[in-house]
Amino acid sequence: MPHAPVSVLILRPLDELEPEGARPARGERNRARGAAQDPALGRRSVFEVLDLSLAILRDHFALMVGLGALAWLPLRVLQPFIGAHVWEPSIGRGAMFGPGLAGLVNTGGAALAECLGAALIAQIVHAALEGREVAPGALLRAVLARLHVVAGVALVTAVATVAGTCACFVPGLLLSWKLSAAPMVCVLEGRGLRQSIARSWMLTRKGLWRWVFLTVMVAAIVGPFRGITTAADWQGARAQALAWTGLSGTTFDIVYVLVSSLLLGVAIALHASTLTVYYADCRVRREGADLELQRAQLGTAEVSS
Repeated sequence: MPHAPVSVLILRPLDELEPEGARPARGERNRARGAAQDPALGRRSVFEVLDLSLAILRDHFALMVGLGALAWLPLRVLQPFIGAHVWEPSIGRGAMFGPGLAGLVNTGGAALAECLGAALIAQIVHAALEGREVAPGALLRAVLARLHVVAGVALVTAVATVAGTCACFVPGLLLSWKLSAAPMVCVLEGRGLRQSIARSWMLTRKGLWRWVFLTVMVAAIVGPFRGITTAADWQGARAQALAWTGLSGTTFDIVYVLVSSLLLGVAIALHASTLTVYYADCRVRREGADLELQRAQLGTAEVSS
C-alpha cells in the first residue's frame, strides 16, 4: 500500500521562537529525532533498518551498552572460578563433573543474559522510534516482572531453531526467521508465549531473504565482539595472556571480566536494536502501524494547537 508523505507545520509567534543558533535541549533533540525516524516514514529497506539501528545505538550508546554489559556481568564474574582454565589439570584424569556443570551454568546464564539484555534494550529502541523518553529504573522493574515469559519465548525459539537446524538446516533457517519477532512481541506488546509466537508468524509472512541479508550483516558486525570473548574463554588462553601481559592473575581476571562484559554488551545492544527496528518495520508492512502513528501525531498536533 503506497504511503504518501505527510507534513505537519506548527506555527508559533515570533516572540516564542528561540534565538537563531540556540542548541535545543536533549529531550527535544530526542523527540525530533524520533519524529524523523518513526514508522510514519513507511517501509524500510535492509540498509535503512541497519542504518537506523546503528543511529539509535550511537545516540543511546552508554545506556544500551551499559544495560547489555550489566546483564552479562554476573556470568562473566563467575568465569575466573568456573572457566576452562580451572578444569584443565583434571580433565586428563577423567573428572568431567566440574566441566559439565560449568557448561550448564554458562549455557543457562548466557541464555538468561541474552533475554534480559535484549528485553531492556528493545524498550529503549522502541521508545526512541516513537520519540519517547524512558526511565531506566521503571524499565528494569517492568522487564524483570515479565522476565519468565521472555525467557520462555526465547527457550521455545532456541529449541525449535536447533531442532530444525539438525533436520538438514533449512527448517532451522525458516523457523529462526518465522520466530524472529516473537521476543519483541512479548516484550513490547506484553503478549504471552502462544500469542507472541503466533504474531511473529504472522508479521514475518514475507521477506525471508530480507531477513537473511539483515541477519548476515549484523552477524558480520558483532562477530568480532563475540569472537574475542569466545577466544578468551578457550583452554590455555588465560595462561598465554598472562605470559604475554605479565599481569597478576587477579588483575587479569578483573580486566577480563570488565572487557568481556563490555564487548558482549556492544554485541547484544546492536543485535537487539536491529531486531526491534526489524519488528517495527514488519508491523508497518503487515498492519499499517505507520498510519496509526500518523493519526496519533495529527491528533496530538490538533490538541496542542
